Amino acid sequence: MFWFVSPLICAPPFLMGVANSSVITAIHEAVSCLTTTGHTAFLPEDLPMPASLVMWRALLHLIGAVATITFAATILAALNLDGPGIHRTYLFSLSERSFFDSIPRVLRATVMVASVCILIVFAIEVIGGVSANTAFLDAVSAFSTGLADPQAVNRDVTNEARAIGLIIGLLLGSLGLFVLLLMSTGNMRNWIRDPELGTFVAAVVMFAILASFSGLSSFNALGWAVSSLSTSGIALVSPATTHALPLALQLAPPLIGGAALSASGGIKLARVYVLSRRVGQEFLRMGFRKSLLKFEFRRRVQSDRTIMGVWVYLVAYIIACVGGLLVFSFSGSGFENAISNTVGSLTNAGHLIGLGRLAGDEVTQVWLALGMILGRLEVLAFMPLLTASFWRR
Repeated sequence: MFWFVSPLICAPPFLMGVANSSVITAIHEAVSCLTTTGHTAFLPEDLPMPASLVMWRALLHLIGAVATITFAATILAALNLDGPGIHRTYLFSLSERSFFDSIPRVLRATVMVASVCILIVFAIEVIGGVSANTAFLDAVSAFSTGLADPQAVNRDVTNEARAIGLIIGLLLGSLGLFVLLLMSTGNMRNWIRDPELGTFVAAVVMFAILASFSGLSSFNALGWAVSSLSTSGIALVSPATTHALPLALQLAPPLIGGAALSASGGIKLARVYVLSRRVGQEFLRMGFRKSLLKFEFRRRVQSDRTIMGVWVYLVAYIIACVGGLLVFSFSGSGFENAISNTVGSLTNAGHLIGLGRLAGDEVTQVWLALGMILGRLEVLAFMPLLTASFWRR
């Protein structure tokens, strides 16, 4: 209800703040901001947004990021009790009195972490000579892994302090609530050995190497990998160079995404870790068919039933991608635009969604909005709504 109702409430400023007469476009903008996708249907160079509307976008990004993390640690965790601990943390516990008792506790922790992360990025950039307005927008964009300022996707960062602030902010925004709280405990051994952190570092290094082979310099490749893996799309390097990368390479990092309890989209690092470990165990079983192998995630032994839940999620995600590709293809988009719009909306990565013809194409905007909401619901959370037994209960 939050993801479907709140965009209707937050849409009016996009009708009054710019020359826009389309209610669908205004709702699309609100959905894009609240889901921290950051994409805009307005062409920034043709229709510049007033400062007040850009700040409204930043506020919606912040609300959406806090809501995303809070729901992931409570509602989605409750829907996935048999999962391998991807959403379950010490923040979450079922109450005998009310299903929603854990939400205030998680909300307080999320707001605290968000405030600290935004303050760190803001301070780094302001001390480095960046204007307070730009520093605040960058801080919100980094934590929410979105695009509070829609022009950030087309302007590469040339200021060193701004680049450092954005990289630190994107790292904090991608690691998620659990890893950041684990870092704050001071137990460096557990933090360094956390599977999500290790998977994130390995993914950044791997995609940076692939980008280097595709023509980017080492530092540019690293900046692109961090920005793309966080599903933010902030242009840490020149967009002309990153757009020249192969399409498959551009789509792969957002499909993985950041940590589970973060505002980033994608399949999420923990699920990738679980699947890769499980596949490795299956290869070992091929040589020792009667062997007994146990699988642990964050020092908890997981059953085959919990691993099956991750496989089911992956299958549902693939079906959603195929369905989105067909929908955008039948709507008149070419193959590259269709797959970019599908992956961009489902992973909440606004930089993958094309701007061409979108301003007047309300049908595509509706499909994009539904894809962005589906990405925030992580596909499986939406499935019960399609079953009669859920509504009977």
